[in-house]
Amino acid sequence: MGLVLQRLPPESGQAARPETRPTDKAVPPGVIACAFCLHAVTTPAARIAVGGAHAHSCVNPHGVRFHFGCFAEASCRAVGEPSVYWSWFPGFSWQIELCAHCGEHLGWVFRSPDRVFHGLILDRLVEGD
Repeated sequence: MGLVLQRLPPESGQAARPETRPTDKAVPPGVIACAFCLHAVTTPAARIAVGGAHAHSCVNPHGVRFHFGCFAEASCRAVGEPSVYWSWFPGFSWQIELCAHCGEHLGWVFRSPDRVFHGLILDRLVEGD
């Protein structure tokens, strides 16, 4: 994708990304959370296949490879204008998505005229046991 990724400051009322991951808080079963702040993002039930697979590995124009999974629902904050430049899914625009709590880059929301899904970077998520 065409943007250089950087952490944006949290919006007012949001926590800043902690320097270390929380260890005193467990992720509840049935929840997939931000690995940086443990804020709930989605659920295992929201996993979907797009283009024949749930998980994808793609490279952006800067040569950075991302391994991400597709989800029907996610509670993230989309930032920037939608773009079709370098879209990994033909016919879909994309926007960067940040954790709604700490502002960490978690993936992208992809939109077409008849479908919306979230591509979330798998190593930036943790799943409850």
